[in-house]
Amino acid sequence: MKVNNKEKIFNVSIDLFSQHGYDGVSIRQIASEVGIKESSIYNHYKSKESILDSILEFYIAQMLSQDIPLEDASANLDVGFDFFYQSGLESFATHLKDDKMSKITRIILIESYHNEKINAFLKKRIIDDAIKGWVKLFDLMKFKELIREDVDSRQLAESFYKYGMFLLYEHYIVNYPEDDNEFVETLCEKSRNHIELIYNSVRR
Repeated sequence: MKVNNKEKIFNVSIDLFSQHGYDGVSIRQIASEVGIKESSIYNHYKSKESILDSILEFYIAQMLSQDIPLEDASANLDVGFDFFYQSGLESFATHLKDDKMSKITRIILIESYHNEKINAFLKKRIIDDAIKGWVKLFDLMKFKELIREDVDSRQLAESFYKYGMFLLYEHYIVNYPEDDNEFVETLCEKSRNHIELIYNSVRR
């Protein structure tokens, strides 16, 4: 399939940002890699920051594309939480096996310590919003008497979610470079075991 210049700019920017960092890449360098004049970049993007904005928007749209709405979760919880969680885990794993999504994940984790836009995106869209979703799910599970009423839903949500965030950090920063596909398999296995351990401690 033929890729237009805007897509080329987008894809090349992801490659370069993941290799050299956002600040380490110039518009001139992006244009050179794409094979166009520097001025031609501005026919598609207002600035390097607008390229970054489009990358972040693409990332969150992909991650949310297979999210299960809370009303659907309610209908399926009686089937079994393990099945529900496994469906979400497999969707997440599929995204991480995609080379483009894997590179963007690395960009977000590496740049978050000094890039205010990416730091805010990580905190709000990737961590806080996800944990709020888990809190709603656990509150629903309390209502359906699947887990104990005395359990702190937020603490449980953080225990569920932040363990996976640590595994991502370990892979993309501490152990970089290592095989992405092998990591995804390890992530699934460790997350599944972690979730089972915690869930069994709070179920009714």
